Amino acid sequence: MGSLIEYFKKETAKNVLEKAIDHAKKVQKTVKELNKGIKILLQKKDSEKAHDIFHEVDMIEGNADSIRRDILSSISKGELNPSVRTDLSHLIKRLDDVANCATGVARRINTIPMNFWEQTSKESIDLILEMSKTTVECSSYLDKIVIDLLGERKKVKEYASQINLLEHEIDLSNIKLRRSLQKTDYNVNSFSIFTVGNTIDILEAISDSIESVADYIMLLLTSASV
Repeated sequence: MGSLIEYFKKETAKNVLEKAIDHAKKVQKTVKELNKGIKILLQKKDSEKAHDIFHEVDMIEGNADSIRRDILSSISKGELNPSVRTDLSHLIKRLDDVANCATGVARRINTIPMNFWEQTSKESIDLILEMSKTTVECSSYLDKIVIDLLGERKKVKEYASQINLLEHEIDLSNIKLRRSLQKTDYNVNSFSIFTVGNTIDILEAISDSIESVADYIMLLLTSASV
């Protein structure tokens, strides 16, 4: 697997390298925009503006998909070591999972009726906002760890460690949130409750996917040093 790192040292890999970094930044942007929409929905109670931002998350994810397909098309052409192609494909797929989760939250939270949030306690709202904020912080390491992997590789372990710590914080907030939500006797449609639970699952899965990117990059780094 270390061959991927060797591949990126070559001048011929420059175009793919730039696209990979651009892809990571687009993925990161989906998480940031999602957080913006969640804040406007839950703090400002502006469902229309939040709807527009959640739609923007969808659009950014579409752009990230275009870059992903472009990268896969580029590496499928010419003479390329099969292991390099596989490693890069796996890395891009893991990055893509992050954007897919962000879009999944945006699409589902858009369908939850406003009366659910009106009945929700401040404690629960604050925990959702905390999860979302920490998820953005976790995603802020995405482009950094990818750039460092494809560059000098001096801080990959540090970035991976930070991602792991933040992912754990989100796990703890998720547990607190589920306990908090169950304290409220909601008067809403049962399917709304199901959708909320599903949305929270996917919100928590964003950081899991980011951690998966970091773990895979650490695997690549370890393999390169063998």
